[in-house]
Amino acid sequence: MLIKELVQLRRDRLTFAMLIGVPIMQLVLFGYAINGDPRQLPTVVVAPDTGPLVRSIVRAAENTGYFRVVAEVSDGEAERLIANGEVQFALVFPADFSRNLLRGERPALAVYADATDPAATGLEDVFIALTQDARDNYA
Repeated sequence: MLIKELVQLRRDRLTFAMLIGVPIMQLVLFGYAINGDPRQLPTVVVAPDTGPLVRSIVRAAENTGYFRVVAEVSDGEAERLIANGEVQFALVFPADFSRNLLRGERPALAVYADATDPAATGLEDVFIALTQDARDNYA
């Protein structure tokens, strides 16, 4: 059966060309179409605490080039924007974030992410690193 198919491929050059050419064309096209390095992802901030530490972390996130802060919203609005696909991340600070950080505590920082984009889902670690850096520099 295999030999019969190989003989048929030898006779039909167009089928052989498509058998080899189409997968190579797909690799080239999809290789350029799929972006593995996401940049300027729309992000909202929920920050009842508007202290300098919070502003510093938000600016540091923007300076990484991965995030573009588009608005400061409420917690419910952030969830709605992510659910509608309008933003990909929401950075949620608690009301007493700066005070707790300066006391040497480890305040919780919530990061909401739209997990429908697999290239962007690993970026939550950037926020964790930025918070750790802020804790080390200001505490």
